Amino acid sequence: MTIGIATGAQAQETPQADTASTRGNLGGDIIVTAQRRPERLQDVPVAVTAFNEETIRNLNLNDAIKTAQLVPGMIATHNAGLGTANAYYLRGLGNSQSVATFDPPVGTYVDNVYVARQNANNYQFFDVDRVEVLRGPQGTLFGRNTTGGAVSVIMKKPSDKMGAKFEGTYGSFDRSTAKATVDMPVSEQILTKWSAYYVYDEGYLRNVTTGDRLNGERNYGFRGDIRLLPSDDLTIDLSGEYTRNTGTYLGVYAAPIRSSRYKTTTTPDFYNTRNALRKGNCNGDPVNILLTTTTGNCALTDSYATTADVNWQTDAGNLELIAGYRKQDQGYINNYNGTTTNVYAAYILADKVKNNQVSAELKWTGEAFDDRLKYVAGVFYLREVNRLQSADFQGAATATSFNLLQDRHFRQEVETVAGYLQGDYEIVPDLTLTVGARYTYEKKRIEYFDSERFPGFGFNSADVRAAGIPLKLTQNRVTPRVAINYKLSPAVMLYASATNGFKSGGWNGNAAVSTRVLAFEPEVTWSYEGGIKSELFDRKVRINLNGYYARTKNLQITSGIVPPGETVIVSLARNAGTLVDYGLEFETVFAPVRNFEFFANGSLARGKYSSVVILPNVSQALQISTDTRPVRTPTFQFTGGATYTIPVDALDGDIKLIGAYRHNSSYYVAVLNNAAAPREDFVDLKVAYEQADGGFGASFGVTNLTKQETITANFLSLFPGDPRRFTGSIWFKF
Repeated sequence: MTIGIATGAQAQETPQADTASTRGNLGGDIIVTAQRRPERLQDVPVAVTAFNEETIRNLNLNDAIKTAQLVPGMIATHNAGLGTANAYYLRGLGNSQSVATFDPPVGTYVDNVYVARQNANNYQFFDVDRVEVLRGPQGTLFGRNTTGGAVSVIMKKPSDKMGAKFEGTYGSFDRSTAKATVDMPVSEQILTKWSAYYVYDEGYLRNVTTGDRLNGERNYGFRGDIRLLPSDDLTIDLSGEYTRNTGTYLGVYAAPIRSSRYKTTTTPDFYNTRNALRKGNCNGDPVNILLTTTTGNCALTDSYATTADVNWQTDAGNLELIAGYRKQDQGYINNYNGTTTNVYAAYILADKVKNNQVSAELKWTGEAFDDRLKYVAGVFYLREVNRLQSADFQGAATATSFNLLQDRHFRQEVETVAGYLQGDYEIVPDLTLTVGARYTYEKKRIEYFDSERFPGFGFNSADVRAAGIPLKLTQNRVTPRVAINYKLSPAVMLYASATNGFKSGGWNGNAAVSTRVLAFEPEVTWSYEGGIKSELFDRKVRINLNGYYARTKNLQITSGIVPPGETVIVSLARNAGTLVDYGLEFETVFAPVRNFEFFANGSLARGKYSSVVILPNVSQALQISTDTRPVRTPTFQFTGGATYTIPVDALDGDIKLIGAYRHNSSYYVAVLNNAAAPREDFVDLKVAYEQADGGFGASFGVTNLTKQETITANFLSLFPGDPRRFTGSIWFKF
């Protein structure tokens, strides 16, 4: 098991490793597609963290959020709801809002298909080959909405041999999971794979008012893959999947006592909440469910996806067509600040969301000038349609029925077209120059509609237009990249790069009145980076180091304000100013002997606002200033761990002892610096057995051994981190 190591075959021909690169205890070469073609990780002048199947299993990385928690410079958490706003923050750039008018700055890709909505961050792993996390802007090859970086999930392809595997777990809080995959080749030219998973978690948060257990989930999905091999040069991969995620994710009760540990005016009560709204089911119209059953505290996401990847290998190069369709339907009811006795007095948000997207990409990779030039070129198209119906309720302490504050309904359409070209040219032996650029045209339209279910509420497009707010936004932008790398030896590479990226502009989409549907500008990042990648001592040690300096103009944030003449805090999505972020990152692996391996990853980072946008008629306490610290940017992060393998002939297999430690220095989790996560120290331990042929295995482990208590937050609530969990698992294949 190695964190930061990935292996796996590609549909395209993979680079051939020389003899020196395959010796030692670090295993075979690591192949990634960070530059949209298969390359050795150590040859790519990009900061990339990769995880293979073994790492994912050994460290219990069952979804994209957990994987991202081990990446230098990255904070990954749930925020305000399972399957809704799940936040990646990478090098200081992130997003904790899931409204479709506000895009995430860390793009998610599944089998090279871009997933536009942020709930992709909660992607459960079916049968994963590897996960790659690319840090820094990736605007040239991955496009818009990657100012922070990109997360790429690569699924395993069908095998040419009949086989199956199963994995089951059971642990704390009645959490049980099951995964099954069956490879069923029809012929040498038709290969199929069928996968399914199921997750059930009773929940670790106790509602002391109703007795409900919250912050659990019920999650399941099905996936089918077909690989067609009509000739040696042509590969066609088709897939379809359906996932359903239901669950809750609520904040803890906050006692009215100032906390220096969390830098809040209240103190969280782990792991309890006081909430008069009983847990319900979001299957249907959330508003109707709330009003007719007086239940809620639920979230539901139904997701459908299909992809097609056609790969044609020719003597001149490789032509690939990547197409995808994704549909997501969501229902959401949450009581943010309920009382112990009166559910009608609480602030309750009930949303119904529909997202549809279709994308297509045509990509060509090739070589020229006696293979001194390697290049990739492509065109990309995306169309996305998003619909939101959102109602919020807030009553007085003596209320006897739900009091509607507002009901808003919008439809947003996004269309983007892009073309890109990047080439790596070997100027002289061992010195390579990389130059690339992407042109993007983007068009966004939004329409608002009066409320049909509550006449007299809501507002329409004419109201927004009358307020002087545009209903159409367009963007034409070129995002270039320049890099250079030099091979000091076959095992040591130096590199430097300058990269540009942008995140789309949008609107304050969840505004309660038309005058607050304010448009904001695109977020634009330039990042300058230098580093070294090395494998030393006959491949017993891998040391990858890099430093970066990034400047982001028109940083997009969501914060709470009190509008002039009002007393209630509201959410405002806007441009905050210019963020400067810089730091050092490292990833190391040490394998002195074949049965022992140690890894250490981490970062030193600093972020600050170099300029800010002042909001008129808003109190100083609710403004961003140059003294405000950027959220989810720990000064120091460290992840370390080790695996010790003990061969046991009597058991015809190996026993593995696995330990991992994760540390974050204290960091703010609220934009206005009124809530912070304390210093975090997580310890995970596991003992596992695996047969020599890999046919059977079992393990028992604990995560968060020390019961570290931590929080994340939006401007309304404090949400608890995951508690200590014990888990046993078993897997087998044949």
